[in-house]
Amino acid sequence: MNFRCPVCMYPALPYPPSDYHICPCCGTEFGNDDEMRTHADLRREWINNGAHWFFNNPPRNWNQWGQLEAAGYASEIPWLRGLTIKQTAESVYNIDPKSLIQSAPLVYTHKEHTRFYTVLQTA
Repeated sequence: MNFRCPVCMYPALPYPPSDYHICPCCGTEFGNDDEMRTHADLRREWINNGAHWFFNNPPRNWNQWGQLEAAGYASEIPWLRGLTIKQTAESVYNIDPKSLIQSAPLVYTHKEHTRFYTVLQTA
């Protein structure tokens, strides 16, 4: 049975995120690091420090941004924070969003943002 890290959203912890176990992805020691800080605070710190793999080598094809996106946290990816789909496409990727998404909504919603990010990753 696998468990998900509540900080970095790594989906393959072999043990529950408790009892001083350490996430190999973000390095959070559960019961210690999360004693005085929230998982959201620890996630922001991990992301702001580059979201690097913590212990040994990451699994093959590991992608920290895809990991966050798959868990529903695409809005915390630095270059996607607070941007509309149109703004992301035009300013970050310098592309016309209509060329990727048939009906490109101009209002941000998490589901649409995640959908846009997935399209860019697989293109």
